[in-house]
Amino acid sequence: IMIHGFIMAPDGTPMHTSLGNVIDPMPLLETYGTDALRYYACTCSLGEDHAFRERDVVHGKKLCTKIWNLGKLIEMTVTERPERVQLKPIDRWIMSRYTKVLEAVTAHYESYNFDKAMREIENFAWKEFADHYVEMTKHRTRGNDPSVKYTLYTIYLGILKMMAPMLPHVTEDAYQAFARMDGSKSIHISKWPEAERIDEDAERKGDLTKEIIASVRTWKAEKKYPLNKELARIEIVGKDAYLLRGYEDDIAATVRATVLELLEEAHLDSHPVVLKPVHAKLGPLFKTQAKEIVGQLATMDPAGALALLEKGGIEVLLNDGRTVLITSDLVEIVCELQYQGKTVDTLQVGDLLLVIEV
Repeated sequence: IMIHGFIMAPDGTPMHTSLGNVIDPMPLLETYGTDALRYYACTCSLGEDHAFRERDVVHGKKLCTKIWNLGKLIEMTVTERPERVQLKPIDRWIMSRYTKVLEAVTAHYESYNFDKAMREIENFAWKEFADHYVEMTKHRTRGNDPSVKYTLYTIYLGILKMMAPMLPHVTEDAYQAFARMDGSKSIHISKWPEAERIDEDAERKGDLTKEIIASVRTWKAEKKYPLNKELARIEIVGKDAYLLRGYEDDIAATVRATVLELLEEAHLDSHPVVLKPVHAKLGPLFKTQAKEIVGQLATMDPAGALALLEKGGIEVLLNDGRTVLITSDLVEIVCELQYQGKTVDTLQVGDLLLVIEV
């Protein structure tokens, strides 16, 4: 027996006709569709009251659109039922994650915890599968790669079947593109997905790959670079860099790196490039002479200035004949990193250092 709570008004009070706070579902169905409203219902925990939030229905509509668009993308790659093959490293990662999600969702359904099942499926389908795996493997979908085809087909159909009891309409429509391959006229009479192999080692390496790609993409965004900007070279440096052997092509293709190497160590040189006065300290300390001091500092070689600061400070001769000492707290030396004579940026991802040459 399932006992659900009451759906309350948006402010958390009970709905009553006399209060004029009853939500009419028909406009919602016409605007967002049946599955979007079902999504909201499925996110409500059993035995608890829930305030109605239209934004949850809007999110349900976005999820339905995401699942539909994902199917259209995979449909262009998978035109015949793929045969089971030896999977490549990144495919083993997502397949292992999928198997764990399938087991968890099955358990949630059996205990009627639809809200937990929906959260589990949505998080995996949207974040791990669509946002990460599909992006990592787009370069492989352009060729005849049986491993990526099998992985895309198996996981996408599994996602549809796991969602079908809760979102029956969009999953049925999306399934029809693959019904002939799967052997059923309707997703609602098809077989429940079968578990694949769990591979903890592949998950550990795949998660690291995902983290590296996400870090480079965040770095590009911070630099105002487009995500498709080509990078000349990326060195992944650290004693654990060898763990990424077999993942290099997927990393390089996703972050658009022309060259990608795994190194145990790399020597970086720091080169002073700019001498920046700290105006907030120079002004109060030297008052009318501050402008003159800043002007003289601007003519100095940053490398020479750094050497003087390390010895105690920079002596500046003023026009009135006085000499003042500029110490390291009054100026900032901006340095750039170089690797093999070329300017680079660096990112720290766990114990690994990413050396990026633009």
